[in-house]
Amino acid sequence: MAIQRSYASVAAAAPQRQQARPATLHSMVISSKDVKHTSEQILNKVRETINAKEGWVTVEKVRRARDRKLVIGFASAEERTKVQDRYTKEETGLLVEAVKNKDPLLVLKDVLKHNTDEDVVKAIRNQNRALFDGLDRKDDRFQIKYHKRARNPLTAHVVLSASPALWKRITEKGSIHIDLQRVRAEDQTPLVQCTRCLGYGHGRRFCKEPEDLCSHCGGAHLQSKCIERRDGVPPSCRDCIKAKHTQTEHNAFDSSCPVRMRWYDIARSTTAYC
Repeated sequence: MAIQRSYASVAAAAPQRQQARPATLHSMVISSKDVKHTSEQILNKVRETINAKEGWVTVEKVRRARDRKLVIGFASAEERTKVQDRYTKEETGLLVEAVKNKDPLLVLKDVLKHNTDEDVVKAIRNQNRALFDGLDRKDDRFQIKYHKRARNPLTAHVVLSASPALWKRITEKGSIHIDLQRVRAEDQTPLVQCTRCLGYGHGRRFCKEPEDLCSHCGGAHLQSKCIERRDGVPPSCRDCIKAKHTQTEHNAFDSSCPVRMRWYDIARSTTAYC
């Protein structure tokens, strides 16, 4: 008889490959004033305008985005500014917008649920004063973003964003005090994967898929009710099939999934860790 497992148990059991955090990029979004231009035409125009072969600027990454837009990443804000200045001085027919990197996330593990968000914020400041000693005013910020379910029904994992400097202090310390608890504080990945459609960039609450899809075979049913999984058929990743990858025999929540790794890199590269 096959053992039925929940999504949480599958995700927890998936091979956990330690991924190196990609370098934070300082990006800009480029689009065309001419709505008839294709993304390929815009890319050619960008290549011609920047002319990186001259050696005056270093581009780390270029990727296509929606609505005929390009995202160009640089290793530093200074490199990005040089390109922005060139576009400002020259009439290129292109629209340029700098992307503001997000504050990094961290998670406080197993915080007792009787603590409100206001209680947690107050405790962080009052019971962990050393974390704020000598911190620049511009770096003195954090915000509770959401809660995650914990195994213990009386507790929850509290996810919050913090300035890069404060994030570094908290994650290096590894724990903080909340009321009568000393709780673990760890880095929280900014990657968001929907548990309904298995896609990325949005959560279940904002998903437009009408029903849950199976992380094992991609069918319109829960993974716990998957006949293929029960019969021992190898998994088939829906995301990799859509992306036309050849290696698709893995669960959609597998940490080694190529599509997941790509989205992981994008999510990390738009987060400011320093």
